[in-house]
Amino acid sequence: MNYSLICISLCSLLLSAIGCNFNSSEYGHVVGVIKINGAPVEDAVVIFSPVAGGRSAMAITKADGSYELNYTPGVKGAKLGENRVVLSTYVSPFRDDDGVSSLGEPERFPPEYSQGTEFVTIEPGENTFDFDIEADRDKYPTQ
Repeated sequence: MNYSLICISLCSLLLSAIGCNFNSSEYGHVVGVIKINGAPVEDAVVIFSPVAGGRSAMAITKADGSYELNYTPGVKGAKLGENRVVLSTYVSPFRDDDGVSSLGEPERFPPEYSQGTEFVTIEPGENTFDFDIEADRDKYPTQ
């Protein structure tokens, strides 16, 4: 059995599969940092929804407020063109069979962000969208 030929074939197949995961003519790679009043926001949901229709891209921010959008499990990025941006920290309270398990989390973003009235345009290649939101510290705490 020719193991070198098998290895080369498997490597070629893997490389071609990786290359097919990102079609730059349809998607742009999107990263950024989310802050409220200068403080990074951890565990915020970031959603970019294409205005022309189609699947939304999503991410959850890290401790430093950074995010990288995922279009599908194998594709990083978002559809090209104008996208509606939704940022949210709201988690609804829920109960399990034993009673209240979580009181939830209040929304920390002002309505223009949590209700999706902010828009951005995704271009081919690399896109960076940082949001440093100035908000009433009493209504929208930094954490």
